[in-house]
Amino acid sequence: MKFILKNKGFLTSFFAGVSLVLCFAPFNFFFIGFLSISALFLTTNQQQNYKKTFLNGLIFGFGFFLFGNYWIAISLLVDANQHAWLIPFALTLIPLSLATYIALTCLSYKYLVNRLKISQNYQKILIFAFFWLFFELLRATLFSGFPWNLIGYSWLFSLKLSQLASIIGVYGLSFLAILIFLLPTLFINQTKKKTTFHHFTQLKKVDRIFFIIILSILISSLILGHYRLNYTKLIDKNYKIRLIQANIKQDLKWDPKEKFNNFIEHIKLSNQADINQVDMVVWSEASIPYAINNDPRLMTALSEATPQNGVLISGALRIEGEKYYNSIFVFDKNGVKDYYDKHHLVPFGEYVPLQKYLPFIQKITQGAEGFSKGLGAKHLNINNQITISPLVCYEAIFTSYAVDKESKKPDLLINLTNDSWFGKSLGPYQHLAMAQMRAIEYATPMIRVANSGISAYINPFGYIEKKTALNQKDFFDIDFKTLKQKTIYQKIFH
Repeated sequence: MKFILKNKGFLTSFFAGVSLVLCFAPFNFFFIGFLSISALFLTTNQQQNYKKTFLNGLIFGFGFFLFGNYWIAISLLVDANQHAWLIPFALTLIPLSLATYIALTCLSYKYLVNRLKISQNYQKILIFAFFWLFFELLRATLFSGFPWNLIGYSWLFSLKLSQLASIIGVYGLSFLAILIFLLPTLFINQTKKKTTFHHFTQLKKVDRIFFIIILSILISSLILGHYRLNYTKLIDKNYKIRLIQANIKQDLKWDPKEKFNNFIEHIKLSNQADINQVDMVVWSEASIPYAINNDPRLMTALSEATPQNGVLISGALRIEGEKYYNSIFVFDKNGVKDYYDKHHLVPFGEYVPLQKYLPFIQKITQGAEGFSKGLGAKHLNINNQITISPLVCYEAIFTSYAVDKESKKPDLLINLTNDSWFGKSLGPYQHLAMAQMRAIEYATPMIRVANSGISAYINPFGYIEKKTALNQKDFFDIDFKTLKQKTIYQKIFH
């Protein structure tokens, strides 16, 4: 710490990293990115050796991931007796490991600029943005992947600008965001010890052209967004859906004395208004606290929450032999019609990587057994009326998992989750924002139903038309509209 305090550049990087969190939900202060990313870029350029360059990026990343992902530690307090000892590791090792990606961004940038002896400002900005994108992609892929708070999500401060995701996706937005955030550095003279600022007319011709190109892209994005939001016609499916947020506390969810009451609470909420007025009722992840089988008592109880000519969709445990799956089930009055098994599991939440070498660590969710992986993305056809693409919790943060690539465009995305693990932290807001981005990328409405957290209906442009308050028992009905056409992003990248 003394070393950091003695080096003002490192201290600047730490607070710049912390401030970058303000670019994301629930704050959405996009313009903080100009200060934060520019500060990282400038301090990286000022470092005299590669060791300090790496450390500078690591400190920035640590500040960013510590304050952006502190909610991970909150989940360990649900069963504090068993997991509280892991909190110091959650607040140090996880942010440090994630910060490595930003440190490598800075190191790779510095090495290439030095090796190629690049002096043009616009070239430096392009190289930095390229490495930022590259290491974001690695973060989303390696060791199961964790694409949380990609810089592209900062665009959600403006729905008009965010429509560009329908063409280039969230990773394209990340690349463009870095270019935009670094534009102010064009006006800063970094070759002198005393910082000076240029006027636009004093910039090199290539830098002026670069500035104009980026500004033109930004203006074009606004025009595109305005057109999509105001002139795109949606198809009304005339299909009514009821979303149920029961707000069951996590420490009571699997309590043997409470789980039956929790189950009945879902049925009561589903029937708060005439259930036959809707075509579908949707419960959250693992809302049914029993393994799905052919027990007639369970099926009879579930039929009470199922519309006469419609379906109930709910998360539940599925058992096949000795394997356990975190699944989404479709029920009608006759029982199970179809199901989907979650295929991207949460490390340490749903399984323990290399568990035979780490016998002293158990997953934080209920039960000693880890879950098994499903086969992959799958579309569910509901009574030949609509097609849905189901996502369980964490899967909604992965853009490539949103739809089955081999199938036609679904009418609806459904994300069942349980954010009660994260209390009143930033986690539920950030999770919701990522679901918004999936809706934009695929121009497909999203139904997001949380046990506790924020349940919402998001239209094909990412606009949240209806939602519950954070951690509040509630239900509401929606009549969704969709689009038939695939987005350019889906056609090209998926």
